[in-house]
Amino acid sequence: MKTITKLFAASCFLLSLSFLNGQEKITLTIDQAVDYALENSKTLKSAAIDLEISKRASACSWNTLLPSASLSGTLARSNNIDSVKQALGTSASIMGLHTGQLTVADLMNPDSPKKNALVDNMFDGMYESEEVARWHPVGSLAFRWDFNIAKISKMLIAKKQYEAGKISWEKTCNETELQIRQLFYGILMMQEKLKIDEDSLNNSEARMKQAEINYRNGQVPELSLLNARVTYLNKKPEVEWERQQMEQQIDMFAFLLGLPYGQKVELIGSIDNDYERLRSNLGELDADSLYAKCVDQNSEILNLKKTIEVQKKAINASNFVTFTPSLSVGWGFSPTVSNIKQNWFDDKNYSDSGTLTITLAYQNLFDMLPFSANMQSIKDAKQKLAKTQIGLEQLYQNTEMKIHNSVADINKSLDNIANMKRNIEVAQSAYTSTLRGYNNGSQEELAVKDAENSLKQAKLGLMNEKLTFITTVMNLENQLNTKLTK
Repeated sequence: MKTITKLFAASCFLLSLSFLNGQEKITLTIDQAVDYALENSKTLKSAAIDLEISKRASACSWNTLLPSASLSGTLARSNNIDSVKQALGTSASIMGLHTGQLTVADLMNPDSPKKNALVDNMFDGMYESEEVARWHPVGSLAFRWDFNIAKISKMLIAKKQYEAGKISWEKTCNETELQIRQLFYGILMMQEKLKIDEDSLNNSEARMKQAEINYRNGQVPELSLLNARVTYLNKKPEVEWERQQMEQQIDMFAFLLGLPYGQKVELIGSIDNDYERLRSNLGELDADSLYAKCVDQNSEILNLKKTIEVQKKAINASNFVTFTPSLSVGWGFSPTVSNIKQNWFDDKNYSDSGTLTITLAYQNLFDMLPFSANMQSIKDAKQKLAKTQIGLEQLYQNTEMKIHNSVADINKSLDNIANMKRNIEVAQSAYTSTLRGYNNGSQEELAVKDAENSLKQAKLGLMNEKLTFITTVMNLENQLNTKLTK
């Protein structure tokens, strides 16, 4: 349901984009970017095809119980007319005995003139010519139904594989969402850094102008003025290059979303605002409680459990095939028309060679031997199952370790953010005081640059730590397959 809601929101968003020209700038929030990626991701479209295949296989798995049926019709021509007359011999003999035209001695004599004459008379009465007698329509309608208990297990396997496919689909959606959110925040971080560098560039320009004033007033030597100019001129291309890099990253982000080439995009968001919102709604985290409550919702664990269930069903199916008999029921209707010129539906004009068969049999008794290839294959399957179960235990342990590490990293980030905020206050006071002295001519520009760099690094460090906090929370939510905030 969660994925369906996201896709519906993405469809509405796509409808709004269809009215925009490719050269007009569009604004994207982080949720809109995620919705668009879920709608256009090639990875998700490929995964959706796999899910549809497993869904159809599960829904139609009962078709293995359907019988096989065949229908055919043949028009046969006999090469030897004597074979047709021989087929009439039995009917002619029975009729001759009833009418008294033949005796038992005539029946015992294959060359009896009376019997041969009677057959010739019957042949002439039934067929217009020898050519008509040579042709015989032959039909065949056959049904066969085979059953073994293993077929039930195979139906259950198809169902389990579809359930595993749904888990993989949700996992792919979550990973796609996580990737887009991380890229989105990465670009926001570049924008924040660019803002800080642009402020630094503006400060350099202001200091250069102030140095010009101080130089004209005779308060600083010419060297100080030249240093201020060099600092500003060196910083300006650096900021321009950084702006160009950010624009290229936005273009790449738009490409990953599937937006048309040349579409201008503006990302709307704030790391500070998202951090404050996330921090206020997160509450206290306890790793043990989170593990006990949410570990079984982990996509990898759910997927591996389904894999174990499929392996068990496959082993059961192999055992059923080996140690239980198969039931086979067959029925066939095969009429042969004697005279093509007469009524085909007359009981006297056709004969039915069809049969009804019921067979209960083992496929191969040697497959039951412990050293047979079949039994070795079953043993291999059991060992693979044991290996998968060990992998599940390791996955539980690894997930528990990741949850504890993530919670520890979140708490550490909160402590670092609190310390960095205090560092920014100190760095801001130092920069303000140094700048005031520089404007009065009592401080060198180098001191101002050092104070400004310290403030810049403090701000960037705080922004990076907030991004680390947001990313760690998102990774933890992905591990738990649940939202930690409302």
